[in-house]
Amino acid sequence: MEEHIELIKELRKDRSAPVDSMGVRAIHNTSKDSYETLVALILSTRTKDSATYETIQVLRHHGLTPLNILKTPALTLTSLLAKVNHRNRKASYLREMSEMLMNNFGGRVPDQEWQLRKLKGVGEKSALLYLQTVTGKVTGIAVDAHLHSIANWLSWVETKRPHQTRKKLEQRLPRTLWGPINPLVVGFGQELAREKQKILHKCLRSSNPSLALQMLCACGMDVRKQLRQQHTSCFPEAFSCLRWGWQRHTHTCVYMYYDS
Repeated sequence: MEEHIELIKELRKDRSAPVDSMGVRAIHNTSKDSYETLVALILSTRTKDSATYETIQVLRHHGLTPLNILKTPALTLTSLLAKVNHRNRKASYLREMSEMLMNNFGGRVPDQEWQLRKLKGVGEKSALLYLQTVTGKVTGIAVDAHLHSIANWLSWVETKRPHQTRKKLEQRLPRTLWGPINPLVVGFGQELAREKQKILHKCLRSSNPSLALQMLCACGMDVRKQLRQQHTSCFPEAFSCLRWGWQRHTHTCVYMYYDS
């Protein structure tokens, strides 16, 4: 696991994934507003970072405060969330969460995990990410779909639920990685899912191409297909001194390099 993480750090050093420029941390860095950050976390569930980022800009223009959200008619609020998945449900969450803040916390977002998780639409992952982003408190590893899936694909853990993944990772990872591991792996997962040629190119240029390609294969990428596309369309120089051998086993891909 340690070798995988170091290699992912290398692959992610350019910070060019959507989470880096449009994720919740990026949104918070543009305003330092705790309420906006909490809203972004609620909207971001099962929604692309680009859609969350654009929607926050729309809400800012409309007036993104608990009181104004409560004054906004339900249909209007839903229309403002047009680019967000499950917008009807999330519009309801925003209204209920804002009402709880006004009634129970004087309109301010609390800074304790147990209080945050009482708010509508705020689960374990969102509460942990909020604390890490806004207060700098790292009380646990925030496990989303990317981190849960990749941790299992790479055999860091064998779990069925994100909360199980969190527990296992916290047992294995040093506390210094509890905060960085989420954006690190999320960005890797985003590039793996949506920018296959880009992540493949970075793997080929990495300090350990063989391990990097094994990781892509373990995460479900059809590496042979991508290599053929890469060879014919992008960066042919990467193949000028290599020819590839391939073996596939039941759960493992092995890449063999030979000097030409």
